[in-house]
Amino acid sequence: MGNNHTFGIVDIGSNSIRVAVYEMTSAGEYRLIHENKESARLSLKINADGKLYREDLIGIMPILQQFHHICLQYKCRDIRVAATAAIRNASNSQEIADSILEHTGLQVQILSGEQEAYYGFLGVVSNIEYDDGFIIDIGGGSTEVTLFRGRRLLHSISLPIGAVNGHTSCGKSPEAWTEHDISSLTKKLEQLLAQHSWIMSSPGLPLVGLGGTIRALSKLDQHRANYPLKVAHHYKLDPNAIHYFAQLLPSLPLAKRKQLDGLSKSRSDIIAPGVIILNTIMAYIQASSVVVSGTGLREGMLIEAAGLGVPAAAEVIPRQTRSLLAFHSTARLDHLLHVYKHSNRLLDTFAQYTAYPREYKQQAEKLLYVSAMLYKIGGSIHYHQYDKHTLYWLTNAPIAGLTHREALLCANIAAAGLGKAKASSLAPYRNLLEPADAELIAQIGSLLQIAIALNISETEAVEDIVAEIKADALQLELFCSKQALLETRGLEAAVKPFKKAWKLGLKWNLHHSR
Repeated sequence: MGNNHTFGIVDIGSNSIRVAVYEMTSAGEYRLIHENKESARLSLKINADGKLYREDLIGIMPILQQFHHICLQYKCRDIRVAATAAIRNASNSQEIADSILEHTGLQVQILSGEQEAYYGFLGVVSNIEYDDGFIIDIGGGSTEVTLFRGRRLLHSISLPIGAVNGHTSCGKSPEAWTEHDISSLTKKLEQLLAQHSWIMSSPGLPLVGLGGTIRALSKLDQHRANYPLKVAHHYKLDPNAIHYFAQLLPSLPLAKRKQLDGLSKSRSDIIAPGVIILNTIMAYIQASSVVVSGTGLREGMLIEAAGLGVPAAAEVIPRQTRSLLAFHSTARLDHLLHVYKHSNRLLDTFAQYTAYPREYKQQAEKLLYVSAMLYKIGGSIHYHQYDKHTLYWLTNAPIAGLTHREALLCANIAAAGLGKAKASSLAPYRNLLEPADAELIAQIGSLLQIAIALNISETEAVEDIVAEIKADALQLELFCSKQALLETRGLEAAVKPFKKAWKLGLKWNLHHSR
């Protein structure tokens, strides 16, 4: 690990308890290296007087002790322990925290509803480029709703209803939820929402969803649609899908829900109130869609502790790219930056030549940046055939800031840049792509292939380029500081795919400095 250090977070939720261990560099890049989860259902242990008694806490002490040992085993420099709704709402919350400290050595921070919402917001906006939106975090004992504009948190509320206590208060029976049960939960939520006028102030915004309910629904929807990517983060659930599950899941007896493919048996009882909560709030705020976030409170706590703050939308992907390179790249950073510099110069030339719309050029710049910086990432698995490893990696474990379509485009642009693009790589994902995406991959990929060729020796022999399109060809003036024989061979290999993509020839002149 060198100068890196580890950071542990224990999240004591109302439904489950988790431990997450992160590795972090001195510059703030981080990655998850260990995670465990244990069901606790603390919301069910609250007594009539609002207390969590010592005997009801005994069952969670061994798992908290082991989570502490995990953090110590990883030599965590800092361990943060957060407790949310179940403990927060207990009338003896401080007594609970003291008991946990006594039995496990863990110092518990009891988060307010506002703190919980803020950490969720920070975890979301660090991994999604949206400027504006709502966030919903459906926990076991509460639901946080947040409105952000311009990547600033404007409003948040913590509703005292979650998937676990929503189940116990309105749908205790193992049989299907009745219309009365559904109506009861819906009305409770609407009465709470009506107390906050800002909730209805921004119709049409996306609703970013956190928590187990949202992830479970995304898995069910992906299974239903035979979705080709098994990636939850950035998966989009449209209102029709939410309505479908809001009608289906509560109508099924518990035994039937347990048989659903894609749904964990441990969540089969609380998925019904969870989807009712989501459907009610989505309709109330008039959200355009629900987008799944795979990051939230724990990542938010980590980001705050590291002092990273809220990134601008344009910085989300570069920050994540730097993290990936910090932990996994075997390529020289100078080489990757050189490839990106050349490829971006070429893109600028074609932007003028083709009069790209502004939105198209912005998208092309993003795709080219990721593809250029990560095209060799597969080399950390095995250098030989690193193109195949890169394609698989960027497809199935993409950086979080990319939509699923963008991840597929980047993976295949990187492959095209290495002269390894195949139509068969796109075939399983045709429903996720747009009709012109194959041409987009070929065009940007051919520019990347030229840029890679211009530093194929990784000696930065070609220091600078001047590119111009004239007489049906891309003319390159290459200014070299040293021998560039390998670069010339690379350009020769790039001629054919470039001509196929752009219907232009490729010519170059070398200029050697003395």
